[in-house]
Amino acid sequence: MMRNGMKMLFQKWLLAVVSGASIVTIAIFWWTQTTMAWDAGVNVLRIRLDDAKEEVIHNQKNLEKVIKIAADAALAQAKTFAHMVAADPSILKDTAKLEIIRQDLWVDELHVSDSKGVLMACIPTYAIGYDMASSPQSAAFMPALTDKDFELVQELQPNGSQNRSVQYAGVARKDRPGIVQVGYTAQTVEEEMKLADVNYIASTFRIGKNGRLQVIDNPDTESTEEKIFEAEVEGEKSLCMSVPCGKYLLIGSYPESEMYSARNSVLWVLIFATIVLFTVIFFQVSSLLQTVVINGISSVNKSLEAITAGDLNEKISVRTTSEFQALSDGINTTVEALEKSIETEAKRLDAELDMGRTIQASVLPVNFPDTDRYCIGAGMFTAKEVGGDFYDFFKIGEDKVAVLIADVSGKGLTAALYMMGSKAYLKERIISSTQGPATAIEQVNKELCNNNRAHMFLTLFAAVLDLKTGVLTCVNAGHNPPLVRHADGTWEYLKIKHSLPIGISSKCQYFNIDMKFERGDRLFLYTDGVTEAKNEDNKLYGEDRLLQELRSMTGTPMELIGNLKDKLDEYSTGVPQNDDITMLVLDYKND
Repeated sequence: MMRNGMKMLFQKWLLAVVSGASIVTIAIFWWTQTTMAWDAGVNVLRIRLDDAKEEVIHNQKNLEKVIKIAADAALAQAKTFAHMVAADPSILKDTAKLEIIRQDLWVDELHVSDSKGVLMACIPTYAIGYDMASSPQSAAFMPALTDKDFELVQELQPNGSQNRSVQYAGVARKDRPGIVQVGYTAQTVEEEMKLADVNYIASTFRIGKNGRLQVIDNPDTESTEEKIFEAEVEGEKSLCMSVPCGKYLLIGSYPESEMYSARNSVLWVLIFATIVLFTVIFFQVSSLLQTVVINGISSVNKSLEAITAGDLNEKISVRTTSEFQALSDGINTTVEALEKSIETEAKRLDAELDMGRTIQASVLPVNFPDTDRYCIGAGMFTAKEVGGDFYDFFKIGEDKVAVLIADVSGKGLTAALYMMGSKAYLKERIISSTQGPATAIEQVNKELCNNNRAHMFLTLFAAVLDLKTGVLTCVNAGHNPPLVRHADGTWEYLKIKHSLPIGISSKCQYFNIDMKFERGDRLFLYTDGVTEAKNEDNKLYGEDRLLQELRSMTGTPMELIGNLKDKLDEYSTGVPQNDDITMLVLDYKND
């Protein structure tokens, strides 16, 4: 009742003093500012559409120049390669030399065909044996078999297998009938095409803060007349203007809410001036408001600040009115319920972390083989927050051993469960695969993508060592590059081609990379918990520091893992471990 009486008294004085003058003043201001804002909006649209028109014309001209320069450069590279083949045809049989030539020419692909148009030498090599007459795109180069002066630079061609666009240029072989071709990712041309695309310009062009530009086909290319109209754009009433630009029609829209924002701002100033008049009245009732309301609110706010700062033992005890009494009791009850919920949630999280750690430990092998042919050591040091790291190793038949290490995205029990399923899939597929680990990983990737409700993924490095031949077949699915220690004691990072992590795209391809292991060689695998360990200055441990530490370490695989973990603990002194640290070492003895 007291609150309602105060409100009525306040409104009575406000209406008596201000209402008449305020209504007349606001109405005049509204009409004047609306007219000025409309004219200003028309000028903004006209200026911005002129800018857009110039940008469309300018970008189209730039695109033509870039396409011409890229085509000339591609043709020059193709001619250079043709002369190199003519000067030394033996390079076609040496993949290493072709790779050097590819790098020197700054291209992505090199192709040379025989007299029938069948590719006989390529970088990448998987295209060898491809018949260029088998598709319209490559068949365009077939006239080079009979025309020594043949030259062709194609427009960008989509390359589905590599999910990118490639530009091909080709000429006739100089030494014998055949086709010489280069291909490269024309990134500059693609970027210019994107910039020159009118839809891209429209999507990035702004009129004011929230206005937009639309580009449509111009039905009347002869017209030069601009038109002004109002329309609803994306559910908001807007002032619009259309301007012809050749074969396009540029339509700019300017939201009326933004166009009239200045008017509204001044209106608020006017309203504020009106509120100043209310202040005179406020002082007449301030004593009553201060005693009944303000003091109570201040006391409640002070207690709320303490609660917000984390003091859940704070109690509110404002009892001046029944409303404040009910408010105090309600807040106190809410805080008590919140305190109980926090305690329950903390217990639940602790239980989940314990279960996750149990799952991680239960699926990892703990018996490390040490035979006259090979030796394996591994270790995982879990962080407080459970992650999804894991390692595995197992025999494939009598003469092969597989090792792998992985890092699942995410934390908690979900990551641990995802890790357990992924590990089982990988082991089953790798053991049963007859074509190397890449085929097995592709199968696992498809299975995980088809049932990936948690939207998780994992990075993986897998390798299969043939104990007879010493051939190590590797696959890197977005994982950290491993290190190799050669028999002479030197260490280096194993820089091999890697694909996307598993679980992102079911169409991703994975590749087997073979390398020769000699007696005494050592493979060191790890997760990013090693290189991303931080010290008190928030600096990462890093790949360079890891390489330097390994160069100074000797001993068995397990001794190396223990020594490196000590180094990591020393580096991170005073900083909690925030990610799992997992390492695996494989020694090739072949005694």
